Order: sequence, then structure tokens, then C-alpha cells
Amino acid sequence: MALWDKSQRLQGPLLEQMKQLYGPRFPIEVRHYLATWIEAQMWSDIDPDIPAHEPNARRLFEAMLIALQELIATYSANFITKTQLEALFAHMKGEYIQRPLELVRVVQMCLVTEAELVRKQEEFEKSNNRLTPSSNSNASQIQQLIQNIMSRTEGMETMYRTLTAKHESFQIHYQEGCRLEVMLHQGGGFPPDQLGKYRERKQLIDQIVAKDAEEMKRTIDDLGQRFLECLEEVGRTHHLVVAVELNNWKQSQRLFNHEDDPNRNELNSLQHWFESLAELLWRLRQLGKQLLITQSRAATPILQQNDQFHTITQHVTKYLQELISESFVLEKQPPQVIKTSNRFSATIRLLVGSKLQLHLNVPEVVGSIISEKQAKALLSDPSKVLSSSFTSGEIVNHQKAMEYNSQTGVLQCNFNYMQLRRIKRNSDRKSTEIVMEEKFTILFRSKFTIPGDELDIPVMCQSLPVVVIVHVTQQPAAEATIFWDNSFAEPNREPFVVPEVVSWPRVSEALNHYFQTISGRGLTPRNLDYLGRKLLGVGMEEDIIQMSVTRQQMCRDQLRGRSFTFWEWFYKHLDLIKTTLKREWVEGLLEGFMDKIEAQSVLLQVQPGTFLVRFSDSEAGAASVTWVAETETGDKQTFHLAPWGKHDLTIRSFADRLHDLHHLIFLYPNRLKDEVFGPYYTPQRVEARNDGYLESQVTITMPGSHTRTPSNPASPAPSLYSFVGTPNPHSPYSMMSSGSSRQFNGTPDLTGFPIPDLGPSLGLNQASSFDELFDGSIPPPSN
Repeated sequence: MALWDKSQRLQGPLLEQMKQLYGPRFPIEVRHYLATWIEAQMWSDIDPDIPAHEPNARRLFEAMLIALQELIATYSANFITKTQLEALFAHMKGEYIQRPLELVRVVQMCLVTEAELVRKQEEFEKSNNRLTPSSNSNASQIQQLIQNIMSRTEGMETMYRTLTAKHESFQIHYQEGCRLEVMLHQGGGFPPDQLGKYRERKQLIDQIVAKDAEEMKRTIDDLGQRFLECLEEVGRTHHLVVAVELNNWKQSQRLFNHEDDPNRNELNSLQHWFESLAELLWRLRQLGKQLLITQSRAATPILQQNDQFHTITQHVTKYLQELISESFVLEKQPPQVIKTSNRFSATIRLLVGSKLQLHLNVPEVVGSIISEKQAKALLSDPSKVLSSSFTSGEIVNHQKAMEYNSQTGVLQCNFNYMQLRRIKRNSDRKSTEIVMEEKFTILFRSKFTIPGDELDIPVMCQSLPVVVIVHVTQQPAAEATIFWDNSFAEPNREPFVVPEVVSWPRVSEALNHYFQTISGRGLTPRNLDYLGRKLLGVGMEEDIIQMSVTRQQMCRDQLRGRSFTFWEWFYKHLDLIKTTLKREWVEGLLEGFMDKIEAQSVLLQVQPGTFLVRFSDSEAGAASVTWVAETETGDKQTFHLAPWGKHDLTIRSFADRLHDLHHLIFLYPNRLKDEVFGPYYTPQRVEARNDGYLESQVTITMPGSHTRTPSNPASPAPSLYSFVGTPNPHSPYSMMSSGSSRQFNGTPDLTGFPIPDLGPSLGLNQASSFDELFDGSIPPPSN
């Protein structure tokens, strides 16, 4: 199957991430219309960072335009499609006619990301241990089984009606035979000819009764066999619906941290299956009970010998109870990190709510928090939940009646204002454990009664593991516990057992999945390799594929030479993206996790004025800018700007900070900064406020990087991209120079070596290019 076909089958956040790949740079319509052509080209043979590959890139670009023109001709009779294709042709031509290498870069990124998303979707489906190749196959199999059970049930109901009619006839003849038997037994009083007629009638009645009894026995035996065959199909359907599909949905809810679950819409399909199966089980149960009544009223012992319907009815009742119990699910999980005194919410749903008239006697649902030890105790003795002391804390607003929506057929209970007031910790917790590794669960319980029936069904369900905190500073450590549990817990485990050691490939995949789910874009192989080596504390010469990671390494041990753990460092960088840099990250403008030495190495291969953005190695939750500059001697040096954290980027946005630093011209490898970040610059406002004042604005400056002003008209013209000087340890700015053997913690004193304002003085704008900058079409700044 073509990649594009698979990409269109993505679900949930994976589908959204695929959609975010496309935009003005590469419209998704072009990807769709030219899907076959695009996937047939050898994009990987061209390196967009090598100028010598531009002729090959241009040939691909021109071939793409020709393919679009051919499509336009094909749809000449369809005005709407033709107009759309013509607009796409004009857009692509205008966008890349001067920079075909950039087209190659964009298409390569889209194809690689698409393939990665498809791989994740396929691995996700495999991880659910599906019995059939796809959910569509499971759905069709379940639907077929339900149809078979319905046909069997209808057939057995018809046989029962026939049996009932036969039994009524049998009763009449049986009673007549009994009366004749009494008359013949008494003998006298009857004329001989009449007595002979009675004997003949008695013989005929006995024949009819025997025949009817034999037919009824065969019918009952046939019904028993059909019941057993039907129960086999009920068992298979029950397994597919409950043990496979429902567990798959719960697994996806856990893997996607119950925020962006791609299978959330499948809950409606699950409800349809649950309701269909519950209705059929109810009919089978009623049929079994009626057969038992028929047998108990039978006038002949031959019909009372078969007691299999009692066993069958018990099996049907057990399936029905289990189905109703399993249909009590958490549609919306409570947060897995709960802060005391903070409100939180959860939604309970009964998937058989519109059937069996359960909504006519709406019960109340009670929520409570229990410990890991208590959750284990429930496995052996569910009756413990009835004890008033079976709790580990106090939750307010924890009781609510379920509500039925007649339009949607959904019976659910929305807890919107739950609040944990008090928590009871485990007093015998091991010394090696910390508070943030103690796991609890929110237990919800209720009881349903089927109107007109003696069946009472207690139900309960548990949330995913939760960690309770009392202060926001505990959040990262709590999230570490939840991450490890969600990522590596086995299905149907004992609460809440999780392995302590996991292979690096599994950890790598889990980190990437976690990062992608929250940030909107996954990590590159280079990012993951860097994370692995940092976590494991090994150099580039080591092969980390065969290595394993312990929870101790990731969540408890501090990194070498740092005051924080790997997880805290990783988590705070993710939080930085989520709160301040998400759009830049999603568009691929940040290199992310990258070694400082590698950053220096790649920048020394490109033109001065080029910069990249990576996450700080020494600070948790901060981004650092590294750039390359040319010294007066013609050598290249790289510099690292002191990292910007969330607080810094709240004061002035990331894009505006880059805009202020005019010596930063190209985003690695060769994209104009103003072209890339321009849409995110804050517009300058000079109009007066209502009170007559002008607005002031914060700007970012560095020593020596000020642009010339009228007060300093005699400033000497600096050389383009020059950036040299001696360390100034008293400067409030922190910067490091690479390219020499000496490193320092201060900032180069740039006095006397001002960096030019390459914006206004060179006339740079979004239409300017690197070639224009150096071919003389843009004049150099005058002295």
C-alpha cells in the first residue's frame, strides 16, 4: 500500500501531526494529487545542504510543475478542480523557482515524518494484541457474530413457540387419555360396544401422546444443542468485544495519557456492540427461563429428565452480569497527577445504558481513592469495597446519580467538581521509595437493577494509577512515575506492577511518543541518540541499542555534574515547548536535543551569521542559541548565548529576541531568519495611547551589538559578521567561545568590535536572498 494511503488512515493525534506537516510551504493538496509521482522520485539522493545538488533539485522541481500541468489538462472539464490545481501550480512555482533545494528539504521532511507516523500507528495496533489484522476486520467479525446469534435466537424463539403449541395439544390429549384410563379401569356400567370404542379411543390417544412427547423431546434436545452452539458464539463475541476491543480502547487510553486518545470515537462502536450483545443475552435468558417453566409443568416425566436448561440459563446470566459489569467504564479519566485541594473531573459511562431499561432506575455512583495495596486486595475479595474504611483519603463531591440522554442513548455520570482533601500515605513504604512514586487509583462503584427481574449487578471500575502531590514542585517527579507506568506496564497486570529495567529502544520509543503527544512533533533520531547517551552516560563510541535503562537512572539519579535528574531535565524542556515554543517546534525551527560539540561542528561548515537553537545541556527548561561568526583574521568561531528559560520568553518572545540580534542572519543550514521567523515578530506600535503616551518596548541587546544611532555617526564600519573580543568576566551576559582551546564563563568584551545592523543597513527583507547579499546587488554598509 502506498505511503499516502496509509497516512490517510492515521487516527487521533497522529493524524493531526500529519496534517500539521503541510501548509503554505507544501500544500496538502499537492501531496494528495501527486501522491504516486512524489513517492516514485528519489528525493533521498539529493542533499539540500550541498549547493552542487541544486541542478538535480531543479530538475525534480520542473518535473513536479509538469506533473501539475498534466493534471490541469486532465481536469479541464472540471472547473473547480482545474482552478484549484492552477492556483497550486502558481503557488509552487512562485515559492520554489529560486530555491529548489528548499523544496527537496521540505518534501524529504514530510515523507520521513509520514513514514514515522505510519510506523507508530502500526506498532500501536500490534501492541494491542489484536486477533485480526485490523480493527475493521474485528468489527466485521463482531458484527457477523452478533448477526449469527440474532438469527439463532430468533430460530430458537420460533421453535419454542412451536413447542408451546405442541405442549398445549399434548396436555389436552394427555388429560383425555387419563380420563379414559380411569373409565376403563372402573369397568362396569358401559355397554360392550361402547367399551370397545373407549378402548380404541384410548389406544389412539396413547399413540398421539407418545408421538407428541417424542416430538417435544426431540425439539427440547434440539433446542438444548442450539443453545450450546449459540453460547459458543456468545463466548467468542464476548471475548472479542470485552477482552479485545474494550481492552484495546483502555490500552490506547493509557498510552495516549487519556487526553488525545485516537480511539475515543470507538467508544460509540463499543456501546453498539455491548447493547446488541446485552439485548441478545437478555432474550436468551428469558427463553431459558421459559423452557425451565415449560419443563416443570410437563405432564410426563420424559420431558422433565433434561435439566441442561438450568445450566444454560446460569451461563447466560453469568455472561450478562459480566457484560454489564465490564460496560461500566471511565470515559474520561481523572488526571494522573492530582494536587490536593485542586478540583478535578472524571466521566463514567455505562455502555449498555439504553438497553434492559437500566436507565429507568438510575443508580448513584460513588468515587473514592484507594492505595495500591487496597487495589490488590480487591482482586481476591471484591466485597471489601463495601467497607466504609476501604479508602485512603477524603474526596468531596464524590457521589452523583447517572443521567440518561434519550437522544444519544448514553447513560453517564459527570464528576466535574471532585476534590481531594486528604490523603493517607503508606506507613510501611520501603525506604528506597519516595512519596512521588506511591501510586493510588480512583475507584468508582455502583449497583444496577434490571426492572422486573431479581438480578442485581454490582459494578466498579478503577482509574489509571494516580500520584498525589501537595505542591507544584512535585509535578515533574510525579509525572516520571506516571510516564514509566503508562509506557511499560503490561496489560492485565497486578496493580500496579511495572518492570524496573527496560531496553533502551523501548525507552526511546516511549520518550518519543510522550514528547510527540504533548508537543505536536516527535524527536529526530539524532535527538534520541543524544538523549540515550546522556541518560546512559556513554560516549559516541558506545553502541546503546543493546543497553538497558533502569527507573533509578531515569527518575531518581542526578545527572553527572548536575543538580537534577534526567527526567526533570527532559520534562522541563518539554514544558518549555508546551508553554512558549510550540509553534516553532512543530514547524521544525528548533534543533532540540543536540550536543554542544555537534552544534559547533555543523555550524563551522556553513556561512557566518548562521545560528541554530538547541536545548540547554546545563539548565533544565531553557533554549540556547549557538551561532558562527567570522573573526578579523578570517577564521570562524562559534558562540553560545546564555540559555533563555520560560521566564525570559514570557518577558519577550523567542521570535522577537532573535529579531533583536541582527548578527543572527540564517537559521541553520541556510534559511533567512526574517523569512522563517518573520510571521511571529510582534508588530511595532508607535501610535499614542488614549492618555497621550507612547508605548515603550523591551529589546534584547548584547555588548557591541548595538546599531549605530545619530548620536554616534562616526562609528567605524565593521566587517561583515565580525565577532571577536576578549573575555569580560564582569559582564551580566554569559557566553562561551569555541574554535579555540580556551573556554570561559563570561562574555567577550565586544567594545570596539560592533556587530553591524544587517537589517535596515543592508535592506534585508523577506525577498532578499543569500545570493543577493554577496553578488553585489545589495550594497555593503557605508562608513
